[in-house]
Amino acid sequence: MPDVPTGTYPRSPLDLDFDTMRRLGYRVTDTVAEHLSTLRTQRVLDTLPRRATERLIAAPPPARGADIDTLLAFLREHVFAHAAREPHPGFIAYVPSCPTFPASLGDWLAAGYNFFAGVWPVAAGPNQIEVLVLDWFRAWLGMPNGSGGLLTTGGSAANLTAMIAARHGAVGDDPSRIPRLIVYGSDQTHSSAIRAAWIAGIARSNVRLLACDADFRLPPDALAAAIARDRAHGLIPLMIVANGGTTNTGAVDPLGPLADLAARERIWLHVDAAYGGFSVLSDDGRRALAGIERADSVTLDPHKWLYVPFECGCLMAREPKRLKAAFQIYPDYLKDAESDGDEINFADYGEQLTRYARALKVWLAVNYFGTDVLREAIAYSLSLAAHAEALVRREPAMEVLAPATLGILCFRAHPAGMDDPAALDALNEHINAAVNAAGRFFISSTRIRGALSLRICPIGFRTTREDMADFVRDVAAFAASA
Repeated sequence: MPDVPTGTYPRSPLDLDFDTMRRLGYRVTDTVAEHLSTLRTQRVLDTLPRRATERLIAAPPPARGADIDTLLAFLREHVFAHAAREPHPGFIAYVPSCPTFPASLGDWLAAGYNFFAGVWPVAAGPNQIEVLVLDWFRAWLGMPNGSGGLLTTGGSAANLTAMIAARHGAVGDDPSRIPRLIVYGSDQTHSSAIRAAWIAGIARSNVRLLACDADFRLPPDALAAAIARDRAHGLIPLMIVANGGTTNTGAVDPLGPLADLAARERIWLHVDAAYGGFSVLSDDGRRALAGIERADSVTLDPHKWLYVPFECGCLMAREPKRLKAAFQIYPDYLKDAESDGDEINFADYGEQLTRYARALKVWLAVNYFGTDVLREAIAYSLSLAAHAEALVRREPAMEVLAPATLGILCFRAHPAGMDDPAALDALNEHINAAVNAAGRFFISSTRIRGALSLRICPIGFRTTREDMADFVRDVAAFAASA
């Protein structure tokens, strides 16, 4: 064994000493902690047009560096101020990401150590953490032993990874069959799954988006009929994309009957549970997602309902070898890292070779809080949408357009005597803009069967029942003053 060097070596100006690193780190920690601890006193959203941000930020790179306090002050005033505060208790638009501070520290550790988590030999410890975290997810979903996958940048990457693996399993390396492949979903299917099909070479006309039922779910009978028609025309049914909590309404497709249909037809069943998947930790979520354990693959987003920072998605596969068959490749410069079959190279399961250790933030947060605390937080956030629905139903000038489902509520103002669709849309557009301009809450809109709807997704752990009461009062006030 060579001796460990003990002499003095020249230090690069990029190699900061311990005291300097510690001082810089504390300044960043203080900045983040002050931001998070004062969220309620901040506006939930401040934005600027592009030209205004250019005037604030545009500058050539400096030849000489600046001290950290100057840089942080610039960022706080000119950059961080002009964005949404996603962890804010009033951020109830879209699907919020509300990370815990320990989860953020996990990201910091992964970045600070700069692990290369693509192959096993150079990151055995961090990669074993990912193996463990994936097995937690497997157990929570109820998938069988041996199921696995990988953490991804988000749900979009997970959906694409599943689509590529399914395509490879169906047609292998024969591109002549790709034009015959068909992907099925409902008209509530997330755009990322549709885009994944396009990227995988599935023609846009071969992505079948079937009309949902009265509960915004994919109807198995209509799906079975569509599959039969396509087979009769010589087409190849490839994948059913089922929803495990739609972004629009929170609806969950009938996963059990869809799993039965997929098994009969020998079609890949993919459940996009990027939004709702981690609700399985709660009793209500587990009931809603019954059947998810039978999927061939499942998309999850820990950066949504597991309270970790962006970017952190996940693809779970019943048979990980089907991912490996589609993605594994070993050029000469990676021969030293080739797996012996027991060790896992996550680069074999998806499109990324260089990937960082996303699992650390999940592991740190789950171990810091424990699953009981996470389960209670998820159950509470599920109750917030239901509480908001009850409050809306008490308001004579409001109506529910899609009831609270898996933490999402869609409703609108509908004063007595106002029945013109265009007038109702205009009123609710005005309310949406007024709520967001006020700065206490940030909401989004959608369309429910053609009608413009206000939509809330109050799943951040800082949001309370009292916030929901304040929000419904604000909507009523803006509706009355319009």
